[in-house]
Amino acid sequence: MKVRPLYLLIVFLLVVAFISFNKFGRSAERTAEVMGTTLRVKVLGEDAEPLVKEAISEIKRLDKLFSRFDKNSEISLINSMAGKTSVQISSDTFNIIEMSVKANRLSRGAFDITLGHPGDLILDKSMRKVCLRKDGEKLDLGGIGKGYAVESARRLLLKQGVKSAIIDMHSSIAVIGNNWRIGIQDPQNNEKILGVIALNEGDALATSGSYEQPGHIIDPRTGKPADKCLSVTVVGKDAGFADALSTAVFVLGPVDGMRLVSSLKDVKVLIVDKKGIIYDNFGFKLR
Repeated sequence: MKVRPLYLLIVFLLVVAFISFNKFGRSAERTAEVMGTTLRVKVLGEDAEPLVKEAISEIKRLDKLFSRFDKNSEISLINSMAGKTSVQISSDTFNIIEMSVKANRLSRGAFDITLGHPGDLILDKSMRKVCLRKDGEKLDLGGIGKGYAVESARRLLLKQGVKSAIIDMHSSIAVIGNNWRIGIQDPQNNEKILGVIALNEGDALATSGSYEQPGHIIDPRTGKPADKCLSVTVVGKDAGFADALSTAVFVLGPVDGMRLVSSLKDVKVLIVDKKGIIYDNFGFKLR
């Protein structure tokens, strides 16, 4: 799992399509520190400034629900009640836990918010309740929280009629509109990029890497650091699921990771293994 999100792989954003010409007229851009990283939101079009603020507020709202470091968050409440009783939670917290369970099953345990105890996580969908069976067990949404929040902010902007925007949390990015160009950092040389990916309407990108802080991504099946990859970049249609999938593939390694991705629809991946060998199904030209 992504134990310390602050040190996740940072992708270098190349804003090409909208710097020289903004066909939407007005634009607004703001940054904020949230979820242990720098969030950047850019909206193009009418009422851009208040919409940027709304997107940032949405991510901060979700951080208050998901953070295990906030004693008042719903995740902290679930953890404190482990082995005692179930906890009724918000729809967002229930949804992200459900998505995490799906990722756990698809990856055969390579992604696990319970850190090795997936069978002890009990969900009651009808009552929107969650519990952990044993005292001391904990949930950690570090491997999916940013992606889910980015996706939620994108949906908020879409409901407001936004036609062009980017929500960028470095390791999780979601866009509205076309031709947002993202440079994928070379994990063996932080001054170089491996290539450029164009994100278009509905796309989201997530990346996981170990070179910023070696050993921080843990294989929940063994409790040991995952060591088969240097970096993994996933492009899909949901930023939350892409976030979880990038972690799962990093843990699984290139062979099993590519096998997992090939079973999924509308998912692309670029893997740099521990020897620097690149595996991908993008088909784009690497620099």
